Amino acid sequence: PKFGVPLAPGFPYIEAEVTYAAREYACTVEDVLSRRTRLAFLNKEAALHAVPRVAELMAEELGWSEEVRKEQEEAATKYLNSYGGPIPDFTGSKLRTANYRDLRAIFVALDEDKSGFLDQSEIMHAATALGMDFTEEELAAAFKEMDVSGNGRVDLKEFEKWWRKSTSTFHDAIASEMKLGKDWESIKEAGGGAMFG
Repeated sequence: PKFGVPLAPGFPYIEAEVTYAAREYACTVEDVLSRRTRLAFLNKEAALHAVPRVAELMAEELGWSEEVRKEQEEAATKYLNSYGGPIPDFTGSKLRTANYRDLRAIFVALDEDKSGFLDQSEIMHAATALGMDFTEEELAAAFKEMDVSGNGRVDLKEFEKWWRKSTSTFHDAIASEMKLGKDWESIKEAGGGAMFG
């Protein structure tokens, strides 16, 4: 390469920047990939690709032991996997709830025809797409639970109420798949956060 060895193909960040950052008080792989180069924010996969090399360069510059280098790689990988995809991974996090925007984003994603309402076929399509093994009767029961007004369609407000109160297996399957909670008060209190899709 004309100006140095790239950390990840297609991105302007080079290995020399890692060494320089370590000399300028960067202490973690996460710091270099997110704040010193911004690669983590531009492309999660490219940043994951760069983690081992960044850790190796920092270990050389900062005198890390093999154990510290491995810990840094693991911490950076966990950090990068916590965002940057269609579904954030909150595994191990105390925050197990989605905020209002997350819930709205799920509703919009389920609303295939963009009508502003969910119908029973959209619920069935969602269950199929998520690989959920439910009978038509179970899905019909879940839809009936959502459709408070009984008009055959579910608006965002009804979906929110259903999310807050439902104990159905369909609800639990979506919550598990999306790694979301259903406690409406904590959803409202969560404010901004990682977005779904």
